[in-house]
Amino acid sequence: MLDVASAYYLHDRSKVDIAKETGLSRWQVARLLTEARETGIVTIRVQDRDTSADGLAKRVEEALGVREVIVVDRGRGAPPYPSLDAVAQGLADYVSDTVRAGEMLGIVWSRIVEMMPGKLRQMAPCDVVQLAGALTFPGDRVGSVEVVRQVARIAEGTAHPIYAPLVAPSGDIASALMRAPEIAGVMSRGAQVDHAVVGIGTWTSEGSSILPLLPEELVARTADAGATAVISGRVIDNEGHAIDVGVDERIVGLTLDQLRAIGTVIGACAGAHRADAVRAAVRGGLIDVLIVDDPLAEALLGP
Repeated sequence: MLDVASAYYLHDRSKVDIAKETGLSRWQVARLLTEARETGIVTIRVQDRDTSADGLAKRVEEALGVREVIVVDRGRGAPPYPSLDAVAQGLADYVSDTVRAGEMLGIVWSRIVEMMPGKLRQMAPCDVVQLAGALTFPGDRVGSVEVVRQVARIAEGTAHPIYAPLVAPSGDIASALMRAPEIAGVMSRGAQVDHAVVGIGTWTSEGSSILPLLPEELVARTADAGATAVISGRVIDNEGHAIDVGVDERIVGLTLDQLRAIGTVIGACAGAHRADAVRAAVRGGLIDVLIVDDPLAEALLGP
């Protein structure tokens, strides 16, 4: 039954051809196809406009009040992380189509942003600015500075990286780093970018790149204060308001107000578990364009 169904539905073989190849009669082939549907081995869905990716995106736009939503099919992504891969491709396509020559693109590292350079078809000539301090990883992982340089190379523009860490050991050290001329210059340029690409993290060890870099006591205190999401190292609560019980002062990067002032902030993330974090970011006025996979889009329409 499985062989017959696969030949007919997946490989577009006719019932006559299948009958010849299997030694079955056409009636037997037809009966097996009927049984395959009745037993659930084969399911058929007719998808209308309202349930298409575009229709789903419009519903999320209306529900959240965000300027634009792009929903990508996670089934189009490559393993081992198909959703991340699919959203990274959607992000690369959007950036390629949107950024114009002479504009500036700001980048904040995330797992999806890390994958973006390998998927960029082309880019108009533009400068690329790092908006928050560096994250580095062991092995062949690509960190913040490398991503900025890779995208700038594709865009045939100038890279403006930050070599200081995203999370400083203390607020005093972070302030001193931000005053350093080379970092202050990048921050000034970052506040003037035309487009910014950011991830939207959750306040969990798996969902936030900064949480593992902080003392456990500070992590717990931030959670108790209502931490819901992290954007560019900045922590916000469920309503999108800044939380500062000791984390914010350690961050090297643009402030939330500076992010809000950027013309287009593009948030890219995947997974239904990020729904609350995305809602918080949108409520805080931090996201203009949202690129997500279909499970996250469906979750955003829920309670």
